[in-house]
Amino acid sequence: MSWRRKGAEWLARYGVAEVAGLCTAFVGAFAARALTGNEIAAAYGGAMGENFGYYGIVIGREVVRDRRAAHVLGRRYGAAGAARTARNLLFEFGIAEALDSTVLRPLAMGLGIRFFGRALGIVVGKIAADVTFYLPVICAYELRRYLARAREQARARAAAD
Repeated sequence: MSWRRKGAEWLARYGVAEVAGLCTAFVGAFAARALTGNEIAAAYGGAMGENFGYYGIVIGREVVRDRRAAHVLGRRYGAAGAARTARNLLFEFGIAEALDSTVLRPLAMGLGIRFFGRALGIVVGKIAADVTFYLPVICAYELRRYLARAREQARARAAAD
């Protein structure tokens, strides 16, 4: 698969969530600043707001996709399906998100706000943090897809025998 097709796939997977995250980052940053008068709180508010919007889209989309897949296979989604969805999302986002939410994103947003002002600084900080976030996320996503394909091929070989 070409890099252009991969890029389009990643954009389709993460793009809408990014837009939602940017909108909620502004809400979080401005609300935290209005409530506290503190730029550090605004940076954390922006990071938390972004997580709310971003993961609202990602989790919602993944649950819908996994429920549909279970239905097609004639299975109930239930608690086991929800646990599988959570496991897959934790694999894809866990390590990157732990670093991103606690250190990298608040730092990037704080520095962005400090050097570029509140509105532009949130965008600059978000873009800087996204670069460090997506490298491990995309690697984990591609590994997850590779392992799923390998499992399907093994099942197909076992069924053919």
